[in-house]
Amino acid sequence: MLFVFFILCSALTPALCCDWLDQRFSHVNNKCLTHLKLMGDPLTEEESPVPFPYDLYQSMRNTQVLESQLLFIRDSLKLISKLYRHGNRSSVAWDTDKTEHFLMNIHRQTKELNNCFSVKKKVNVTLRKYYKRLTKSTLDRTGGGTAYWELIRMETKRHLDQLEMLVSIITSRRRSAASPH
Repeated sequence: MLFVFFILCSALTPALCCDWLDQRFSHVNNKCLTHLKLMGDPLTEEESPVPFPYDLYQSMRNTQVLESQLLFIRDSLKLISKLYRHGNRSSVAWDTDKTEHFLMNIHRQTKELNNCFSVKKKVNVTLRKYYKRLTKSTLDRTGGGTAYWELIRMETKRHLDQLEMLVSIITSRRRSAASPH
């Protein structure tokens, strides 16, 4: 009986997490985007030295495996948070309160998504490599200069926008699967 309960809980955990995605993710993500926008000057137009992983996001949008998508979203948020905890941000004149609110909202999303998994899952290797290249090409190579922190901020906006699109696809699939045909 305990085994059946464990299997049932494992199967339901991603589905219950999706309730949070349906009801709260967009709201919290919009708060992140607002704080990101307001914490500094207008976002830069500079190009990143590391190409944005649009193909990785496309792959996640095309997959039908909910757990893979949820892991990808969670891992993206964890890696975004890690960027901002990396090194010294003192070279940028960002609004401290807005920056902290931004980071708290990223943490909240990550925490909610962590509740989706009954066991610890590893970070997507391709995604981790992208963030490692981004960190090395910007913050590590330059010592965290203002222009590179602003570039990180712009890349963060791109990621949050792409994550919002992915969540939108997940939730619309769930709605169409739940509605009678």
